[in-house]
Amino acid sequence: MRTRQDPRRETTRVALIEAAEALFARFGVDVVSTRQLGAAIGSQNTNVVSYHFGSKDALVEAVYRYRLPQIDRRRGELLREAEDSGQSGNLDRILHAFALPLFEQTDADGQHSYARFVAAIERSGMIATRGEVAGDFPETAKLIRRIVEHLEVSVAEAHTRIRLAMALIVASLHMADVETEKRGSDASELFEIALAMATAGLKATVATETTY
Repeated sequence: MRTRQDPRRETTRVALIEAAEALFARFGVDVVSTRQLGAAIGSQNTNVVSYHFGSKDALVEAVYRYRLPQIDRRRGELLREAEDSGQSGNLDRILHAFALPLFEQTDADGQHSYARFVAAIERSGMIATRGEVAGDFPETAKLIRRIVEHLEVSVAEAHTRIRLAMALIVASLHMADVETEKRGSDASELFEIALAMATAGLKATVATETTY
Protein backbone atom coordinates (compact mmCIF):
# COMPACT_ATOMS: atom_id res chain seq x y z
CA MET A 1 0.00 0.00 0.00
CA ARG A 2 1.46 3.39 -0.98
CA THR A 3 1.71 6.02 1.70
CA ARG A 4 0.77 9.57 0.86
CA GLN A 5 3.73 11.94 0.86
CA ASP A 6 3.59 14.51 3.64
CA PRO A 7 3.96 17.94 1.99
CA ARG A 8 5.34 19.41 5.21
CA ARG A 9 8.12 16.84 5.26
CA GLU A 10 9.04 17.63 1.65
CA THR A 11 9.00 21.36 2.40
CA THR A 12 11.43 20.80 5.26
CA ARG A 13 13.69 18.64 3.10
CA VAL A 14 13.86 21.29 0.37
CA ALA A 15 14.49 24.02 2.93
CA LEU A 16 17.41 22.02 4.36
CA ILE A 17 18.83 21.35 0.91
CA GLU A 18 18.73 25.00 -0.04
CA ALA A 19 20.16 26.06 3.33
CA ALA A 20 22.97 23.53 2.97
CA GLU A 21 23.75 24.70 -0.54
CA ALA A 22 23.96 28.34 0.56
CA LEU A 23 25.83 27.80 3.83
CA PHE A 24 28.29 25.25 2.45
CA ALA A 25 28.98 27.61 -0.46
CA ARG A 26 29.66 30.51 1.89
CA PHE A 27 31.52 28.87 4.77
CA GLY A 28 32.60 25.41 3.62
CA VAL A 29 31.22 21.95 4.25
CA ASP A 30 33.45 21.21 7.23
CA VAL A 31 32.61 24.44 9.07
CA VAL A 32 28.81 24.28 8.92
CA SER A 33 27.25 21.99 11.51
CA THR A 34 23.99 20.10 11.20
CA ARG A 35 22.73 22.15 14.15
CA GLN A 36 23.41 25.37 12.20
CA LEU A 37 21.53 23.99 9.21
CA GLY A 38 18.50 23.29 11.37
CA ALA A 39 18.66 26.76 12.87
CA ALA A 40 18.90 28.28 9.38
CA ILE A 41 15.44 26.95 8.52
CA GLY A 42 14.01 27.90 11.91
CA SER A 43 13.78 24.35 13.22
CA GLN A 44 13.94 23.75 16.97
CA ASN A 45 14.83 20.10 16.35
CA THR A 46 18.61 19.75 16.65
CA ASN A 47 18.42 16.38 14.88
CA VAL A 48 16.41 17.58 11.89
CA VAL A 49 19.22 16.88 9.39
CA SER A 50 19.72 13.36 10.75
CA TYR A 51 15.99 12.73 10.65
CA HIS A 52 15.59 13.75 7.00
CA PHE A 53 18.95 12.76 5.52
CA GLY A 54 20.86 10.65 8.00
CA SER A 55 24.16 12.49 7.63
CA LYS A 56 25.84 15.59 6.24
CA ASP A 57 27.30 13.50 3.39
CA ALA A 58 23.81 12.39 2.39
CA LEU A 59 22.73 16.03 2.45
CA VAL A 60 25.58 16.89 0.07
CA GLU A 61 24.27 14.21 -2.31
CA ALA A 62 20.76 15.62 -1.92
CA VAL A 63 21.98 19.02 -3.13
CA TYR A 64 23.36 17.38 -6.28
CA ARG A 65 20.10 15.56 -6.90
CA TYR A 66 18.10 18.72 -6.30
CA ARG A 67 20.02 20.94 -8.73
CA LEU A 68 21.52 18.65 -11.35
CA PRO A 69 18.37 17.35 -13.10
CA GLN A 70 17.58 20.79 -14.55
CA ILE A 71 21.23 21.59 -15.23
CA ASP A 72 21.67 18.24 -16.98
CA ARG A 73 18.57 18.79 -19.17
CA ARG A 74 19.78 22.26 -20.10
CA ARG A 75 23.20 20.91 -21.03
CA GLY A 76 21.51 18.41 -23.30
CA GLU A 77 19.53 21.17 -25.00
CA LEU A 78 22.67 23.24 -25.59
CA LEU A 79 24.57 20.24 -26.92
CA ARG A 80 21.79 19.49 -29.40
CA GLU A 81 21.80 23.13 -30.50
CA ALA A 82 25.54 22.85 -31.13
CA GLU A 83 25.03 19.65 -33.09
CA ASP A 84 22.21 21.13 -35.16
CA SER A 85 24.36 24.13 -36.07
CA GLY A 86 27.33 21.96 -37.01
CA GLN A 87 29.44 23.23 -34.12
CA SER A 88 29.63 20.11 -31.98
CA GLY A 89 33.30 19.78 -32.94
CA ASN A 90 34.09 23.22 -31.55
CA LEU A 91 35.59 23.09 -28.04
CA ASP A 92 34.46 26.65 -27.32
CA ARG A 93 30.85 25.71 -28.03
CA ILE A 94 31.07 22.45 -26.07
CA LEU A 95 32.50 24.15 -22.98
CA HIS A 96 29.86 26.87 -23.31
CA ALA A 97 27.15 24.19 -23.29
CA PHE A 98 28.69 22.70 -20.16
CA ALA A 99 29.15 25.97 -18.26
CA LEU A 100 26.20 28.15 -19.27
CA PRO A 101 23.64 26.30 -17.08
CA LEU A 102 25.79 27.16 -14.06
CA PHE A 103 25.58 30.82 -15.01
CA GLU A 104 21.83 30.57 -15.60
CA GLN A 105 21.11 28.94 -12.22
CA THR A 106 20.45 31.38 -9.40
CA ASP A 107 18.66 31.02 -6.10
CA ALA A 108 15.93 33.20 -4.60
CA ASP A 109 18.55 35.81 -3.70
CA GLY A 110 19.97 35.91 -7.23
CA GLN A 111 23.13 34.05 -6.20
CA HIS A 112 24.84 31.38 -8.30
CA SER A 113 24.32 29.02 -5.40
CA TYR A 114 25.03 25.67 -7.03
CA ALA A 115 28.27 26.75 -8.72
CA ARG A 116 29.53 28.18 -5.44
CA PHE A 117 28.44 25.01 -3.64
CA VAL A 118 30.56 22.93 -6.04
CA ALA A 119 33.51 25.24 -5.38
CA ALA A 120 33.08 24.60 -1.65
CA ILE A 121 32.97 20.86 -2.29
CA GLU A 122 36.26 21.15 -4.20
CA ARG A 123 37.86 23.17 -1.38
CA SER A 124 36.73 20.59 1.16
CA GLY A 125 38.39 17.77 -0.76
CA MET A 126 35.03 16.12 -1.42
CA ILE A 127 34.83 16.48 -5.20
CA ALA A 128 34.75 12.67 -5.51
CA THR A 129 31.18 12.84 -4.17
CA ARG A 130 30.16 14.50 -7.44
CA GLY A 131 31.41 11.48 -9.36
CA GLU A 132 29.26 9.18 -7.25
CA VAL A 133 26.09 10.56 -8.88
CA ALA A 134 27.57 11.06 -12.37
CA GLY A 135 25.78 8.04 -13.84
CA ASP A 136 22.40 9.63 -13.22
CA PHE A 137 23.14 12.69 -15.36
CA PRO A 138 23.95 11.43 -18.88
CA GLU A 139 23.99 14.76 -20.73
CA THR A 140 26.65 16.09 -18.41
CA ALA A 141 28.67 12.89 -18.82
CA LYS A 142 28.36 13.18 -22.60
CA LEU A 143 29.66 16.75 -22.60
CA ILE A 144 32.60 15.78 -20.41
CA ARG A 145 33.48 13.00 -22.87
CA ARG A 146 33.29 15.49 -25.74
CA ILE A 147 35.66 17.86 -23.94
CA VAL A 148 38.10 15.02 -23.19
CA GLU A 149 38.08 14.00 -26.86
CA HIS A 150 39.23 17.50 -27.85
CA LEU A 151 42.29 17.45 -25.61
CA GLU A 152 45.53 15.86 -26.73
CA VAL A 153 46.45 14.67 -23.26
CA SER A 154 45.76 11.58 -21.16
CA VAL A 155 42.24 11.08 -19.85
CA ALA A 156 43.44 11.67 -16.30
CA GLU A 157 45.07 14.97 -17.24
CA ALA A 158 42.02 15.97 -19.27
CA HIS A 159 39.82 15.57 -16.21
CA THR A 160 42.28 17.59 -14.14
CA ARG A 161 42.17 20.35 -16.75
CA ILE A 162 38.38 20.31 -16.72
CA ARG A 163 38.41 20.76 -12.95
CA LEU A 164 40.80 23.69 -13.27
CA ALA A 165 38.72 25.24 -16.04
CA MET A 166 35.56 24.94 -14.00
CA ALA A 167 37.31 26.45 -10.97
CA LEU A 168 38.01 29.53 -13.08
CA ILE A 169 34.44 29.74 -14.35
CA VAL A 170 32.98 29.25 -10.87
CA ALA A 171 35.31 31.97 -9.54
CA SER A 172 33.82 34.36 -12.09
CA LEU A 173 30.33 33.56 -10.81
CA HIS A 174 31.46 34.19 -7.25
CA MET A 175 32.84 37.56 -8.37
CA ALA A 176 29.57 38.29 -10.12
CA ASP A 177 27.66 37.59 -6.92
CA VAL A 178 29.77 39.64 -4.53
CA GLU A 179 31.48 42.32 -6.62
CA THR A 180 29.40 43.34 -9.62
CA GLU A 181 27.60 46.19 -7.87
CA LYS A 182 30.77 47.44 -6.23
CA ARG A 183 32.85 47.19 -9.40
CA GLY A 184 30.11 48.04 -11.83
CA SER A 185 30.91 44.92 -13.83
CA ASP A 186 28.35 42.94 -15.75
CA ALA A 187 27.92 39.32 -14.60
CA SER A 188 27.67 38.01 -18.15
CA GLU A 189 30.86 39.84 -19.11
CA LEU A 190 32.77 38.23 -16.25
CA PHE A 191 31.39 34.83 -17.23
CA GLU A 192 32.37 35.22 -20.90
CA ILE A 193 35.89 36.34 -19.99
CA ALA A 194 36.31 33.35 -17.69
CA LEU A 195 34.88 31.03 -20.34
CA ALA A 196 37.37 32.26 -22.94
CA MET A 197 40.25 31.89 -20.49
CA ALA A 198 39.08 28.41 -19.48
CA THR A 199 38.87 27.29 -23.10
CA ALA A 200 42.38 28.55 -23.77
CA GLY A 201 43.62 26.83 -20.64
CA LEU A 202 42.12 23.52 -21.63
CA LYS A 203 44.05 23.61 -24.90
CA ALA A 204 47.29 25.01 -23.44
CA THR A 205 50.57 23.30 -24.15
CA VAL A 206 52.65 22.97 -21.02
CA ALA A 207 56.41 23.22 -21.56
CA THR A 208 58.51 20.83 -19.49
CA GLU A 209 62.18 21.26 -18.69
CA THR A 210 64.58 18.47 -19.41
CA THR A 211 67.38 18.06 -16.89
CA TYR A 212 70.63 16.51 -18.07
